[in-house]
Parts: sequence; C-alpha cells; structure tokens
Amino acid sequence: MKKSCSHNCITFFLIFSLGFCLNLDAKVDTLTIDSNFTSVNLKSFSKVNGQANHLKADNKSYFYFSFNNSYNSIDFTIKNKLEAPRKLILQLSYVYIKEIIFCKYEDGHLIPLSTTGIEHKISTKPIEHRLFTFPIHLNPGETASYQLKLKKEKGKPLATSILLKNEKTFTKQNFIQQIIIGSYFGVSLLSVVFSLFIFSFLRKSTYLIYAAYVIFLGLFISAYIGVFSQIFLRENSTVNKYAHYVIFSEISLILFALFSQKILETKTYTPKLKKYIEILLGVVIVLRLALHFVFTHIFESAVSIFMKIWYAFFIILISIIIIQIVIYYRKNNKRTSLFALAYIFMILGTMASILYHSYGVINTYFYDLPLLFYTSFLEILFLTFTVVFMVKDIYDERNVLSEKIVIEEKKNLTAFIKGEDQERKRIGKELHDNIGSQLSYLKRFVSDKFKDEKVTKTIDTICNDVRNLSHEISPSDLKIVGFKDSVEDLSKTLSNQTSLEVSFSNYQFPEIIGEEMATQLYRVVQEAFNNILKHANAKHVDVQLMGHDDAYTISIEDDGDGFNVSRAKNGLGLKNMKSRIQQVGGTLSIDSDGIKGTSILISIPK
Repeated sequence: MKKSCSHNCITFFLIFSLGFCLNLDAKVDTLTIDSNFTSVNLKSFSKVNGQANHLKADNKSYFYFSFNNSYNSIDFTIKNKLEAPRKLILQLSYVYIKEIIFCKYEDGHLIPLSTTGIEHKISTKPIEHRLFTFPIHLNPGETASYQLKLKKEKGKPLATSILLKNEKTFTKQNFIQQIIIGSYFGVSLLSVVFSLFIFSFLRKSTYLIYAAYVIFLGLFISAYIGVFSQIFLRENSTVNKYAHYVIFSEISLILFALFSQKILETKTYTPKLKKYIEILLGVVIVLRLALHFVFTHIFESAVSIFMKIWYAFFIILISIIIIQIVIYYRKNNKRTSLFALAYIFMILGTMASILYHSYGVINTYFYDLPLLFYTSFLEILFLTFTVVFMVKDIYDERNVLSEKIVIEEKKNLTAFIKGEDQERKRIGKELHDNIGSQLSYLKRFVSDKFKDEKVTKTIDTICNDVRNLSHEISPSDLKIVGFKDSVEDLSKTLSNQTSLEVSFSNYQFPEIIGEEMATQLYRVVQEAFNNILKHANAKHVDVQLMGHDDAYTISIEDDGDGFNVSRAKNGLGLKNMKSRIQQVGGTLSIDSDGIKGTSILISIPK
C-alpha cells in the first residue's frame, strides 16, 4: 500500500513537472501581441535550430552562430490578442547575411513568404530599407508560427539582433535613425570641405589625405550599416561585401595610417617606427586582398586562423601608433591630446565590433546602429579639431616668423639710418672743414694776386653752395638754434629758392628737445619736402608745429597730386620716415587724396 502510494506520488510529481516545463516552454516560445505592444527582442521567444533558448546557457540579447554552421533556423510563435488585424515588422540588424528565407507554418508545413540576402537582388527585400525587414500580418486572435532560415558565409561567425516592432514604432525609430545618419554624413561632408579648403591655401598633402580618409571612412560606415546599398546600388544588383565593405575598410585604414604619420610628424621624431608601419601596412593589405579576391578557398577553409593573424597585425599597428603618440606628446600636447582621443574612439569601436561579430562577446548595437557608427562620428569630430589646431599652429608659426622678420627689418633699417646719419655728418664735416677752408684759401689767393671781382664772386657763390649743402646734409644749426627755428629756416629757404609757397606756424612747440629726437624729426621733415618737390606738383605747403598737454605734433599739408598710400607704403622713403618716428616713440600717419593733396601728421608723446 505504501509502495503504491509512493509510486503514485512520484508519478504525480513527474506529470506536474512535465506540465510546468511545457507551460514554461509555451510562455517562452509564444509572443503575445496586445494593445500596449511596441517592440521586443525575439531572442527570448525563439528556438534556434530546433532548440528553445531558455534551455541553453545563453544570456546574450542577440543571436550568435559560431564559425561552423552554414545554415541556421530561428522559430518563433506570435499570438494576436486583439480583435483587429495587426501589422508588425521583423528587423535584423546585420546587413551581410548571405541568404534569408522567411517562412510561415501552415498545417504543419513551411510556406516561404520571402527570400532575400546579399546573394539575391536588392529588389528582393520585402521592405525598402537599409536593413533586412519583413512584414508580418496577423488576423484578429490569430496565433501564427514562423521560421527564419539564415545562410551565413562559410567558416565565418554570424551575430545579429532580431527585433519585432509595431508599424508605428518602426516608422518613428526609422525617422530618428535617418536624422542621426544624416547628421553623421553632414558633419563628415563639412570636414571634407574644410580640409579641401585648407589644402587649396596651404598646399599640404596632410589635408588632402584627411579629406580622402573621411570620404572612405564614410563609405565604409555607409556599407556597414546598409546605407550604401540602399542609395548607390541598383535594385537589380547584388551586394558584394568584398567589393564595397572590405575595399572601403582597407583604403580607410591605409589613409588613417598615412594621416597619423603626418599628424605625429613621424618622419622627424620616429622615423624607424614609421618604416615599420609602412612595412606592416603593405603586408596586411596585400595579404587581405589576396585572401579575399584571389585565394578565397584557402581563406574559407581556415577563416578563424587568418582572422587571428589579422587581429594580431591590427594590435601591433595600434601599439606602434600609441608609442608614436606618447613620443610626439612632448612636442605638441594639445594636438596630440585631440588626436589621441580620436584614436581611442577608433580603437574602441573597432575592438567592440571584432568582439561582437567574431566572438559574440558583447552587443554593440544601440538604437539599431552599431557602436562603430557612433565612435567613428566622435573620431571625425576630434580629428577635425586636430586639423583646426594644425592650421592654428601653422598660422601661429607664420605670425611668429613674420614678427621676427619685421623686427629684423626694423633693426636693419635702424642700422641703415644710423649709418646714413653718420655718413652725412662725415661728409658735412668734410665739406665744411676741408672743402670750405680750401675754397676760403683759394678766394683769398685769387683776390690778392689777380684782384678779379668776377672770379671772387663766383668763388663766394661756390662757398655758399658748399656751406648750404653741408648744412642740409648735417645741420649743425640744430644744436645752436634748435629744431623749431631750423624747420622755419628750411621753410623760408624752400619758399625763396623754389616755386613752392611754404607757410610755417608754431603753437606752443617746445624750444628745446633732445638732440636725437631733433635730428630724426628734421630728417622726416626734409624727406617730406623732397617728396613734395619731386612728385606732388604742389603750389602751397602748410607746416604746423604744435605742443599739447600730452604730445607734440607736426603737420605738413600740400595741395598737390595725391598718391596711393597702400601701394607706396613699401617704398624706402616712407619706410625711413616711419622708422625714424618709431625710434623716438612716435607715430606717423599719411592721408592722401588725388584732389585734396597729401596730409602728414607726426605725433610724439611727451
């Protein structure tokens, strides 16, 4: 009796356990659609290759198929609790699945609804979208079972998320994704235009390489997220992963490596590492292209091995560039910091994609877009900022160089003026002391011996000319009569000896100023008078010396022909005038007009 009771208890327990498991299995496998449904990840409601996911030790939110299986199936059941028909959208995240057959169970048989994939024409997509999407129509209260058959590349893993959304949610999310994608390519386009604009001015290959890198990175990302085939390929064509995705990837890698070498000035600071990178890049690119396009069968037979080799090369390349960044940081920490941030984002996105697609370790999709999309966007931003700082550094260097040239030019001009003044003094002294005394001796000798008044007068005229020339070259009167009276005498001399009418006026200008200042100001006034006589065709000149509370000013105005100041500013005469005024701490401004003549204003602070 006890034995029979024990058997009954065990039997009841087994039946209860089996019923519970079956009930749990039903809960897991059947997805109920009610009025609150928006979207769901199908991973928890599906059977993979005939096995329910809750029976497997798999906590991933996406489907991962390892290197071995070429064909995989995903079964799921949906129940519409509403008393109205419902349209749903089934969406897969990975865009390079070779073949997808979407089927529906009817009377125990699989009925294919649509067949698509990269082996098929783009027009075979049930919905025109960058991703593989399938419409599902449910009648009121209908419970339907479906199967996805996925064919992946031989010897390669496959990772993809599968989401089920209502039509409204799908449309809304798709609109937001388009805005995000448009923003990405808008920023990329601006970066390209900016780089080409800078290249047109500076003619440095760095900016051309960067523009090309952003273009091919954009093409790679567009191929990676499915936009390239949606926009650039015809409906009757198929997607060739290697002709687009792989080629864009290799070219963008080469361009990034070249750009990084330019940014980090490796030719100067790390020439040996630069050679290693060039050799490594050459080997990797040749190997990858050969395996993908020539020795395809060898690659497919040992995909995992070749992928590990590729990842090893990639890690070595990353490590070398990191060393270069550390070395160059000492030279330019701002530019290096921005480049390092961009580099970190590139590495982060690339490594995350490898872990996702090759090993199924982490999910890298956010809002139906891969992490690589977001990190490459940040990479472009920081690289563009790096380029901006490069341009700033170039212009700063040019400004420093320009300042050095101006300073050196001022030094040379000052030395020239000082040499000129010393030579004037020497010649003036020679004319006054030597030539003047010899002429005086000649005059006395002629008057005593020949007593010819005509000859004597001629010699007097020559003596006066020599004395005047001596005073013009080196005016000794400045020390005796002062600057103000010397300018007044010069104005009277011009009025008497030329057709110019020179008006001189003085308003509280100091009687005594420093010898150096007096000499420099007098030379500027002389140069102004010489320019008026040579070029202006003026009839009247007005000279005013004025003293103010905080400065002295000298104004020289004529009514002659004006000139273009901007064109004449590089002339030696004007340069000498400005240099002399700058030596005494003053400013010189010139205003000239073809009708009103020319006005020169000199201001010397007290």
